Amino acid sequence: MNTSDNNRRSATTQPLVSVIILNYKRLDALAQCLDTAVAQDYPNYEIIVVDNHSEEDVRSLVEAKGRNIRLVELPQNLGTCGGRNAGINVARGEIIVTIDNDVNFITPHELTNIVRVFADHPEFHVLTFRICDMQGRLRLREWCHPRYWKDFSEKEFETTFLPEGASAYRREVFERAGLYFQPFFIGHEGGDLALRIMDHGLRILYAPSVRVGHLASEETRSSSRTIHLYTRNYIWLAYKDYPLLSALRFVLPKLAMMLYHAFRASHLPEYFRGIWDGLTGLADIHGDRTPISKATLRYVNGLEKTRPSLRVRLERHRAQPQI
Repeated sequence: MNTSDNNRRSATTQPLVSVIILNYKRLDALAQCLDTAVAQDYPNYEIIVVDNHSEEDVRSLVEAKGRNIRLVELPQNLGTCGGRNAGINVARGEIIVTIDNDVNFITPHELTNIVRVFADHPEFHVLTFRICDMQGRLRLREWCHPRYWKDFSEKEFETTFLPEGASAYRREVFERAGLYFQPFFIGHEGGDLALRIMDHGLRILYAPSVRVGHLASEETRSSSRTIHLYTRNYIWLAYKDYPLLSALRFVLPKLAMMLYHAFRASHLPEYFRGIWDGLTGLADIHGDRTPISKATLRYVNGLEKTRPSLRVRLERHRAQPQI
């Protein structure tokens, strides 16, 4: 039996992995992302590019990178939530990987690593990756796990943090917990999904053996739109997913943090607009309010007990500001 026959036989016995790449603008970043995706050595995967109405020639780029890449072109920008949902809805894999167009696989072995970690940990349903810069160094601005990065960045542990643009899921996660909450558009959709995942008895593992590089655009993280939507969505997330008193305990520190970011970025008007839109929009999302159970709340609080002190977190913000 020749090598190609062996590869075909291996592909039929390995779970299909769907790699969903969410794209908006930045064709150069998408080109790099696709190069690392098509170079993966795992024998059984599909690539789906979801273009969030970039109004650029994405099709020509995708066709140049490989005939087996599927392109989903949305008629309007549905945000990260709607875009990812569109990819999940057409994906065929048992394992679904979601990345953004500015995220690259560090090595050709990352999909193989994902499948191996899932096989080694059948009790976990979601994997979050080690997010690095393009030199392979940990990016602190994406480290929101409830552990101290200096001690745990290279160790596996159970987490509450879901970086939606650098994660892998068993298909059953979306079948049981549902898809991303589209009214968020962008911002905190991973936090909302993580709570629903844990409320369904599913577990999230930080898997540092799976590494991706993030070519994040520095200017968009501190934009006025980011301040507005992140502030609004913190209020919606608290109302939608937490019992009342727990919602207040969750959201008040988050709003204080957003005030700090808004002041530093000179976007205070957008912060207060986010507060207003968050409060006035509660009636619109009331029908989606499904607070997590008391058991889930205890479970989350138990994992959060290992979160570093405020002093340590401020150290991280000074090194690489989150927004």
